[in-house]
Amino acid sequence: MSSRVKRRSRADALLRLTWIVERSKYRASVLRLNRAINLETCVNLRTLGYHITGVQRYLLSLLPHLPAELGSVKPSRALQGIKGHLWEQLYLPTQLKHRLLWSPGNTGPLGVTRQVLTVHDAAPLDHPEWFERKFALWYSALLPRLIRKVRAIITVSHFSKDRIIRFTGVEPERIHVIFNGVDRRFRPMDPETAKEAVTSLGLAGPYILFVGSLEPRKNLKMLLKAWELGSFDGATLAVAGATGHLFERFELNSIPKGVRLLGRVKDELLPALYSGATGFVYGSIYEGFGLPPLEALACGCPVAVSDIPPHREVCGGTATYFDPFSPADLSSSLEDLLRLDRAQRASVAEQGVRHAALYSWETAAAETWQILKREANR
Repeated sequence: MSSRVKRRSRADALLRLTWIVERSKYRASVLRLNRAINLETCVNLRTLGYHITGVQRYLLSLLPHLPAELGSVKPSRALQGIKGHLWEQLYLPTQLKHRLLWSPGNTGPLGVTRQVLTVHDAAPLDHPEWFERKFALWYSALLPRLIRKVRAIITVSHFSKDRIIRFTGVEPERIHVIFNGVDRRFRPMDPETAKEAVTSLGLAGPYILFVGSLEPRKNLKMLLKAWELGSFDGATLAVAGATGHLFERFELNSIPKGVRLLGRVKDELLPALYSGATGFVYGSIYEGFGLPPLEALACGCPVAVSDIPPHREVCGGTATYFDPFSPADLSSSLEDLLRLDRAQRASVAEQGVRHAALYSWETAAAETWQILKREANR
């Protein structure tokens, strides 16, 4: 073979080797790019178009403590009802671009399996009669299917986890319990400062506080009946909350003496409202977590709650418990709250503040991010 042919053969071999190396580099870069895209996570912000209730507070409390790399997708304007669900089911999936989706508000697109779903409670499945008929039908059709399809489920209590398993049969290891937190602004306030802040609400003198949406499961009618049974002269039962748009119409036939309906209270007034209260009462017959009692404890307010599993799970030994179906038992708990002397109140307040400090949104955010990262890596 001539030297010329040998040189050409070596050149061809070198060219082929170079091509192989460059092709390997290209494939590696594509794999890295695809992996980077797949590791991205975004949050479904559709629920933020509503008034602030438990689900919205959950998301708004977590977001400041999550990494800036968390993307988001939301409608260009607030969408409720059928329009919101159509956006979520049909348009949202087109915006993901291979990213993992976190849906934090009980619903998400059924066509997206690469998704982590937060389910706050199973109330629409447990008690569809509490909700508007169309809403109950939609959730009973959507939620079990969605839970079975997504990669992981986050819920806020072991009680909710058990109910989800009961209705869907999903594997327990796919459901992660991450407790809600308490915002740091919920802390004991100076009595005079709290009194001055709630003056605009017309509250003077001792008051027992209820905070929550006015819906059947909050058991407000039983609370009013219990109030009528007792002798609470000089005290007020302050009810803060409004009717939710998803629930069956809620009406009160009459308002007993000493009861004041405050309506929807500005979020920034809540710490003062809790701090200034003689006691806090929460007679709900069904909860996923029950955040208001924990916020009240954080503000040093004595708390009486219904004896249901989520309250036992969250409040532990720092609250007093009553039978939510017994007006007499509830009325007795109200009297106990009003009878606490200064020393007893201080002791109860100290225990409550210490217990509430165990629940932080920073911890909840860190645990949530850990799950999102793990699922993005799968």
